[in-house]
Amino acid sequence: MTFEEKLDISDFKKSVENFDKSLSKMLAIETNFLSENHTEDEELCFDYRFARSGMIKVFEMIVESVWKIMQRWIKINSDNKIHEKPKRELFRTACQCGLINDPVIWWGFYEARNKTAHVYHEEIAEEVYALSKQFQEQLRDFAKNLEERI
Repeated sequence: MTFEEKLDISDFKKSVENFDKSLSKMLAIETNFLSENHTEDEELCFDYRFARSGMIKVFEMIVESVWKIMQRWIKINSDNKIHEKPKRELFRTACQCGLINDPVIWWGFYEARNKTAHVYHEEIAEEVYALSKQFQEQLRDFAKNLEERI
C-alpha cells in the first residue's frame, strides 16, 4: 500500500490574501502619516509605529507559513529529506524546482523574519517593514508557482 500526501494550500492562499490586505492598509497609513508631515506628532507617531508593528507580525507569520509549505511541497515532490537540511538548502531547492526565482532574496526574507523579535529597535523595525513591502511580489509569484505545481 502506498500513501501519497496531497498538499492543501487553501489556508496558505488565505494567508497571502491577508498579507496583501494588511500591507495595503499599512501603506495607506504610512502615506497619510508622511504626506501630512505628522512625524512630529507623538500620538500619530505612536499610531504609525503600532500599525507598523502589526504589519511586521503579519510578515513574520507569512514567512513562517511560506517556508513550511515550501518544505512540504519539496518533501512530497523532490527531496523527502529536505527537513533535515539547512534553510539555505530549502531555498536553493525551491529555486531549482521553479517555486521561487532567487534563493538569496528569500534567505534575506527569512533572516528578516528572525529579526522580528527585536522590532523594539527603530532601525530593525524599519528594515523589516521595508523588506515586508518588497516581499509582496515574491510572495505572489511563489503562490502562483505553487498552485501551478499542485
